[in-house]
Amino acid sequence: MASVVISAENGIVVRLAALRAKGIQFKRVLDAMEVDKPLDKNEDIASFGPHFGREAADEFQRRLESLGLVYIDDFFIFSGDFPDWTAFQMELR
Repeated sequence: MASVVISAENGIVVRLAALRAKGIQFKRVLDAMEVDKPLDKNEDIASFGPHFGREAADEFQRRLESLGLVYIDDFFIFSGDFPDWTAFQMELR
């Protein structure tokens, strides 16, 4: 399984199976996130970011929830205090 790059600056990770199960087109997620393409994507997950500031991340969370996605079950926000010399990747378990 391929991993995807995630942003430590309020990166948002979406499970693509949740979109399929709920009939949500990926284009709607792109529109909600105000991007043409995600930061990274594989067949299971898509990641978005960086998003600077918790306020921005909270707004994107509200937008994803308005599409019918559930926080933690369908997507989550990755953030923390990390040094600039670190990078993060994840894959679906």
